[in-house]
Amino acid sequence: MEETSQNRKVVLLHNFEKSEILKLMKAVKETFPGEEIIFASTTPTSLEWKVKDLIDELNKEHEEFKKMKQNQQNQK
Repeated sequence: MEETSQNRKVVLLHNFEKSEILKLMKAVKETFPGEEIIFASTTPTSLEWKVKDLIDELNKEHEEFKKMKQNQQNQK
């Protein structure tokens, strides 16, 4: 099944230390192997957004990062 922004999993973290975030990311990735999951931490700006708007923005950023990564791999 093709993954769209509507069915992509998003993990939003608030008030975690960087080391805690890394541990959580590792645990989630191990629990859901092979799944494309977006991880994000709140910011002062994102705390003011509607959840739908935040998820839409995270999906856009995720797609941009995927394209950048793919371009980097293609240049090797």
